Amino acid sequence: MMKKFALYIAAFVSLGVLYSCQTTNQPKSEKVIQQLATSPFTNGVPVTIMVIGGREYRYPIMAIWVEDLNGNFLGTLYASKSISTGIFRYGVYDKGKWLPGERNRPAALPRWKSLTSVNVQSVSQDVDAFSGATPSASFKISTTLPSGKETLRVYLEVNKPWDFNSYWHNNRFPGDEEYATSGQPALIYEAVVNFSGAEKRFDFKPIGHSHPSGKDGEISKDITTFTSALQIIDSAWVELADNGK
Repeated sequence: MMKKFALYIAAFVSLGVLYSCQTTNQPKSEKVIQQLATSPFTNGVPVTIMVIGGREYRYPIMAIWVEDLNGNFLGTLYASKSISTGIFRYGVYDKGKWLPGERNRPAALPRWKSLTSVNVQSVSQDVDAFSGATPSASFKISTTLPSGKETLRVYLEVNKPWDFNSYWHNNRFPGDEEYATSGQPALIYEAVVNFSGAEKRFDFKPIGHSHPSGKDGEISKDITTFTSALQIIDSAWVELADNGK
């Protein structure tokens, strides 16, 4: 009898451990899906962008934009309100406390900031058409892509302040105040959307990172030194609506 009871206890403990491991391995933000909507293009092609947060998803800063196959910037689909307006939750350090305030943070999303600055004359967009507060968990965006194109490239740039690791440590660039608030640079993901094929879903894949202190808008391809930054987003994709063409 005691032997059988011990076996029951062992089985119960094993199931508990297994359940705990499965729960721990699930991305924290996957359980809650928040919904956003932006309207960057009039008479555009309706799409949904899904972003599933990973283990390190804790109010990151991000921007999503679209380019044609020649690399021409066509417009922003979504950008965190802080980077769009320049008003950050931790913008001003006063009397030993970080307070909301205006601040220029070039290391936050260097690629997107560079593209919007260079194309400010040719691409005119109202900030309210694409900006919004960063969701606290996984989210989906109902938005539009420019019409009249067979293939487009959609990019996602994401960063989390003070995200250091053994390579991107806080003393890697002594005296660089912009890098000091960033750590691992902003990561850039790409999804190539083809309207002419049978596919409806197009996954984002990491293609590189931005400048560590935001001195330019170039993309560096080597992301082998990245750790926790790669866990901000578990997965993300663009999905065409049923009437998307």
